[in-house]
Formats: sequence, structure tokens, C-alpha cells
Amino acid sequence: MTNNSIFQYELLVVMKCLWKLVSLSLTCLCLSAQEPAAVTEVEELSLAGLQDNERANKSIFSTDRLELALTYSALIQAAVTEGESAGSGELHLGGRWVFINEDYPSRLMERIGGESDGLLCIKFRIRHRHSLLDIPASQLAGSIGSILGTTDGFSNSGFEIPDLYVQHIFHDGKVELRYGQLAVESRLDSHAMRSAKKAFLNRVFSTNPAVPYPRFGAGGIARWQINDYFDLTYALTQVQASKTGAQVDFDLNSNDLFTAIQTGFTWGKKKGTESHIQAMLWAADGTEDAQEDYGFSLGYEAHFEDSDKSLFLRFANSHGTQSDLNRMGVIGFGKTCRETDLFGLGIGVGRSSATSDIQGVIETFYRYQAPFQLEITPDIQFLVGNGLRGDYEIVTGLRGHFNF
Repeated sequence: MTNNSIFQYELLVVMKCLWKLVSLSLTCLCLSAQEPAAVTEVEELSLAGLQDNERANKSIFSTDRLELALTYSALIQAAVTEGESAGSGELHLGGRWVFINEDYPSRLMERIGGESDGLLCIKFRIRHRHSLLDIPASQLAGSIGSILGTTDGFSNSGFEIPDLYVQHIFHDGKVELRYGQLAVESRLDSHAMRSAKKAFLNRVFSTNPAVPYPRFGAGGIARWQINDYFDLTYALTQVQASKTGAQVDFDLNSNDLFTAIQTGFTWGKKKGTESHIQAMLWAADGTEDAQEDYGFSLGYEAHFEDSDKSLFLRFANSHGTQSDLNRMGVIGFGKTCRETDLFGLGIGVGRSSATSDIQGVIETFYRYQAPFQLEITPDIQFLVGNGLRGDYEIVTGLRGHFNF
């Protein structure tokens, strides 16, 4: 049996298993309701993951024109079978400085889960990533032989400025333009559960390892909400700050570029319970360490019962070796409990671009909203497939996230 046939068979088995798990999880009992927070998870589970995630809860330092949000996240993971452990933390400051406020409803902002945004503003994100144990959480995958990873982010890369860009919203709120230093992934190939700080940890859910996204770079993003149904996004950025680099190069004559075009279609009768499908084509120029690469990604997402349940599927394929995986399929489910807690269950499978090994993962988590803006999330992953140090691996994790 060829590798393609093996992958297709395993993907079919994975999808059948998840549908059974999802049907069981729909009957899970949530704890009794508590007083809702200012921003509920129902709002965060906005369509297609395009929620206004740059605007976290305002801090005490915010003003009418300047919004600041300071958070700290920490993750400890342990590989039970191999006896390995790892941990990392991240101090994160995000914000926006508004020059011209918006004075009319924006279709685009409604689609991305926000009410309004500045017609002209500067947005920024500053972070410091550091190890809490001998090795950072991002390196645990290498220790156990996982091609899927065990988390996105949570490295020891130190001080970084992933976003520092100008944003314009115009054409009656239908067009969003960003340019400067930015991470293009924030507007591409997303879903409501894609966040290693708030939801799933494994990279097949929290990002897309079948796409070689630059971590950040000099470039731009244009998004057009054509009408109530169709949207179109185009992104272009340099690749110097990808896996092969650490800093951004603002040399505009650079030929090393990553580009992507994405189209989406939204349908549904009731706001908050719509379905969304999106397709993305991308290409990445070659670097000193890798040849040029290109591929595609398809995603589907649906919300049910006033947005308290979310289901997403994704399939991605790449041609070269810049991405960690050259083929990937996932399906995931999320449900809000007690209005502010979040339960998630996902199954994914991927094939390594370097070795053609195939691995699968089942991940589940429960994010508990504790007092004083603290979120505590126990997480467990079951990994199986070729290339692991053992026949299988169980990775447990405990994540904390605090909003100042």
C-alpha cells in the first residue's frame, strides 16, 4: 500500500472516530451557571476565528485613544511515557493607538466579532518568551519524536515585536488594510478555536504546520468583505523571520517572499450560528536552507445554538519541504460551559515533509475561568504513529493565562 493510500485510510478512520466522540461530547454535563464576565466565551467563539483578537480586555492603563492589554501565559507539559518535561512563559503587551474613530457600523468588524475599530490606527504586540524549566515547551516535541508538535509558541525566543503596523478601515467599513511589521497568520486560515493561549495546544489545531508561515515580517494584508456572504484576503510578507531567521529584514528589494490569497463564503439565517468555508492558496520563495514551496488549505466551520458550540474541519497540502507537514487533516469541537469555561476535543493526522512519517493526535482540554481574570487549563494529548520514541505518547499539560 502506498503512502497516499495509508494516509487516506488513516484519515478516514480518524474522521469516523471523531464523529462518535463529538456525538458523545454533546451530551456532556456543564457545571451550574455563574455570573458572566464582561466578555463571554460566546463572543470569543466568533465565526471563522476572525474574532477581534488584537483587542483583549482593556487594562487600567487604557485611555479613550490608547488601548493596552497586558497578559502573562505559562505552560508546563510532561511526556508520560518518556518521562520528559518542559515549560515556558510569555509576557505579552498588545494595544492600539487610534487616530480617527469609526462612526458607522462596519460589516467587516461584525464578521470578525467586533463592533467597531479605528478608521486609522496603529496596532502593536510586544512579547517576551522564556523557559520555565530546562527546556521550553516548544522543544518537547523534538524530545519525543512528534512531527505534529505539542504546542504552538511557548518557546524561549526572548524579546520580540511580532506586530507593529498601520491599519486603515474604509469603503464603508468593508475593507481593512494593514502594512508594517506583522504576522500574516492572524488573518489567514483561521477558526474560532485556533489559539494556543486560549484553546487547543497541539500545532495541528492551534496553527497550520502544513503552511510555512513566517513568524513575522515586513509586509501587508488586505481584507475585503465583498458583501454579507463573500470575503477576500490577500497577504504578502518577507520570509526572513521564518524558521530560518530570527530578525526582520526591511530590505524592500528582497526576493524572499511569502504570499497567500484566501476567499471565504458565509451562510446562515441567524447571526452567531452561521457556517463558513474558506480556501487559501499560498507560495513561499526559497531560502538558503529550503527550496520554494506552495500549497493550499481548505477549512469549514459551523456554530450552533447561539454560538455556544463550534465545529471545524481543515485539510491542507504542501508541495515542498518548507512546511513541517506536507499533508494534514483535522476535525475539532468546542463547547462553552458555565458561560465562561470552554471544553474542546480534536483529532488530527499529518505526514512529515522530511521523513514521510504519519502521526495522529487526540487532544482534549477544559479551560476554567477562575477569579481575578485567571484562566486555568488542564490538557491531555494522545500521540501515535511512526517516528515517535515509543509506540505512543501521552502528553499532559497545565496552562495558566492571566489578564492584568
